[in-house]
Amino acid sequence: MFGAHPPAVGTGICHIEFSSTSARYAVLCHENSKRRDIVLRTVDFRRWALVAAGGVLVAVAACTKEEAKPPADPTKQVFEDFAKRVDNYMKVRKPLADSVGELDPTRSQAEITARGVGLANALIAARAQAKPGDIFTPEVATILATLIKQEYSRRTEPVQETREDQQDELPDFVPQVNQVYPTTYPLATFPATLLPLLPPLPEQLEYRVVQHYLVLRDIEANVIVDVMPNAVPT
Repeated sequence: MFGAHPPAVGTGICHIEFSSTSARYAVLCHENSKRRDIVLRTVDFRRWALVAAGGVLVAVAACTKEEAKPPADPTKQVFEDFAKRVDNYMKVRKPLADSVGELDPTRSQAEITARGVGLANALIAARAQAKPGDIFTPEVATILATLIKQEYSRRTEPVQETREDQQDELPDFVPQVNQVYPTTYPLATFPATLLPLLPPLPEQLEYRVVQHYLVLRDIEANVIVDVMPNAVPT
């Protein structure tokens, strides 16, 4: 009949009736669905792009950080090794120093001397296998010799002349590892301009110059811990 509505058809996109209004609605519904799919795909793409870009930036930053890392300072590494060797000596020394008792400056000179001798004997026995270069390794010796030579070359002529005059005051013996520093020789003053260039030492140790040797000396025990030949220009 002419008054009856046409049958409804299911399209799978939306419910459409065969009327002009319903047809327009169906078309609109279909177009909206397509737009929604496009928007979702666009959002997914942008999200993927952002994640990918973030990963690239992180990778670039990591590479840049690795490339910007400065090379290791060989002098620093050698001085760190020197410090570890000095620390190992101090670990050997501590229980021996504890065994002879703390240094008491209020004691008589004879008692202080006896304590020093006891500590020296204990150190020499504990380090019976010690040899030159155990602390002044070839690597650190090369650097120290260069620093000392450069420092001497920077001295003014009057200072150099004064040094020549002081050569007669330097101890005249060949130092040996585990040797008690001879009390018959003076402890020549260590150059003040040279000391800041050398690696720092614990308060129980000091640098000394004997002829052309750089000597590492245990102050309380008066024992030569290590020697470095050809360290000082003659």
